[in-house]
Amino acid sequence: MQTNLISALAIDELTDLITKSFVMYQEFEPRNAEQLFMKSSIPSGTGDSKRFDEMDTETFARGMDEGEDAHKVNIAHGYTKTMYWTRRAAEIDITYKMRSTGKDREIMAKITSLNHYCPERKELDLTHRFSFATSTEYDNMDGDSVDVTTGDSLATAYAEHTLKHSSSTWRNRVTSDPVFSPGALEAAETLANTNILNNFGETRELMFNTIITGKDAATVREVRKVLQSTSDIDQANPGVVNTYTGYKHVILPKLATDANGAYDATKRRWWGIVASGKLQAHFGVWEENNLKTPSSGNNGDDVHNDNWTYGSRMSYGIAVVSARGLIMSCPTS
Repeated sequence: MQTNLISALAIDELTDLITKSFVMYQEFEPRNAEQLFMKSSIPSGTGDSKRFDEMDTETFARGMDEGEDAHKVNIAHGYTKTMYWTRRAAEIDITYKMRSTGKDREIMAKITSLNHYCPERKELDLTHRFSFATSTEYDNMDGDSVDVTTGDSLATAYAEHTLKHSSSTWRNRVTSDPVFSPGALEAAETLANTNILNNFGETRELMFNTIITGKDAATVREVRKVLQSTSDIDQANPGVVNTYTGYKHVILPKLATDANGAYDATKRRWWGIVASGKLQAHFGVWEENNLKTPSSGNNGDDVHNDNWTYGSRMSYGIAVVSARGLIMSCPTS
């Protein structure tokens, strides 16, 4: 039986005369998504949104003949993206009888400790910026439409991202969406070498240092073979140096999920490379995760039924200004 009211009627196993041991299935998967974002704390009283702006400069100096003025270089405003405040919450009630007669204090403590709900939702929301990287929006589990475009109003992983001050385009989605392999990784690295452009269309460089995947066993195993091989990754040649050791592997357990956090097999083999620390993906926190508990004495009682209510709260926002530091392959087979 599932319930949001902890009562002897709903969960009589906690108060009957038979002594039992209870097992809580609350061992959660690692929360790895936040490390891929630039996190900032937003003070109270500063509004419910925060805007992020790109600024670009030209790259090269020009010739200067004798007696001539120096060439004036351009500085330009690029794309913008606004982060909006959203609040997450969870609550559960416990009756007076359950507080007075419940026997298993360990399970009572786990049920009334709501610290995991908001961080788990935060992890899902952050991961879904990659899970829905090929979309411009999706409807989350609350039925809200979530804008997941970057500053150019295009999907995060896209074949023709635009530039603010150039007619050139750039791509950060690997052609044909191959599953992970040494050859697919090299195709992603080729994009990293040729498709990192500023808003004037000039080449820039980012250090791609992280490989992201879901928890698909075959994909994880292929990544480990590439990163941990001590000889050539295609054949057994002892003593050959592994040239892929500069990457860190980050597994996003919720990558292959739908808007409700349920498993989505079409995304199980998605992967990408990230310039961690340089990707303009921002995570702003207005309110850190906190637990709300009833006040002592009668102040915590519902005057009508003597129930106590426990809750947790968290407020944050997410915005991706540019996906230049991310290259993804999104195979559906």
